[in-house]
Amino acid sequence: MNKKLLSFILLLGLVIAGCEEGTTETSSVSPFIEGSKGIVAEFQDMGIRNTETGLNEIFEGETFPIEVVLKNKGEYEVAVTEATVSLMGINLADFDNIDADGIIESTALIEKISEFNEEGGQITLDFTIGVEDAKYKLPLTGSSYTIDLFASVEYSYETDVAVPKVCYKGDPNDPSVCEVEEVKDVFSSAAPVQIQTAEEKRAGAGLIAVILEVENVGSGKVAKSGGVFDSRYDEFSFEVAASDAANWECKSGGKVNEGRFDSSGKATIRCLLKTPIVATDVYTKPLVMTLKYKYKDIIQDSVLIQES
Repeated sequence: MNKKLLSFILLLGLVIAGCEEGTTETSSVSPFIEGSKGIVAEFQDMGIRNTETGLNEIFEGETFPIEVVLKNKGEYEVAVTEATVSLMGINLADFDNIDADGIIESTALIEKISEFNEEGGQITLDFTIGVEDAKYKLPLTGSSYTIDLFASVEYSYETDVAVPKVCYKGDPNDPSVCEVEEVKDVFSSAAPVQIQTAEEKRAGAGLIAVILEVENVGSGKVAKSGGVFDSRYDEFSFEVAASDAANWECKSGGKVNEGRFDSSGKATIRCLLKTPIVATDVYTKPLVMTLKYKYKDIIQDSVLIQES
């Protein structure tokens, strides 16, 4: 089993109150820091920042740096080469000293946020070659020209999900320990794709289902792990923790272990228990899964070149 999944399954076991006959359920404690961000990217200043206009300002003939900072504000470590930044919005041939294709992969691991690293890790990617900064080669028409730079930031990410107290109860008339037909506590690790709600229902004799509502809570595009971004829709992959995967079949839109967001950025996962619960059984147990995907954001900044 993935060590990360094992660790928070064990943590869930510690925070779940013991369920003996005649007791009632207690509220669960999240095993995650939680949040709605993954990689946050921004351009470094590319000149003197005008506080009134917000623009970077340089004079004609001056060079300027093009650097993008990637900050990890979620709970998944982004490994080397798992993040890619591509310059957009400019003709690279109009500039000196910019990397030939304007595309750079992450050069170091970007640490996740944690109890010991609340700010998370960050790296800086430099798009200029050697010791020289970028220089606009074309002559100005008039007294100034504004360069609008964009960058596409793509990265692989994961969201860990825990429903701490799924009720396994073979006798629907037994009032003790837990309830099957109800909304359950659900927790997601800090990431731009989140599980918003979880509801347990009966799904036949001795069978239960857990329905999870997924949402893209960020502003970016989503592609399933190993897939490509599609302008028509967003997709994601998911899997139940290895220790419990054989017991559940999870689908979204009829597909096993992958889902597609609707136009509002939402999707539904329905997990069905495969083996009926024994009539005398009554206990709670966590359902743990991981959402896997690639995420893409677009950032923008501007440089005003003024006549010397």
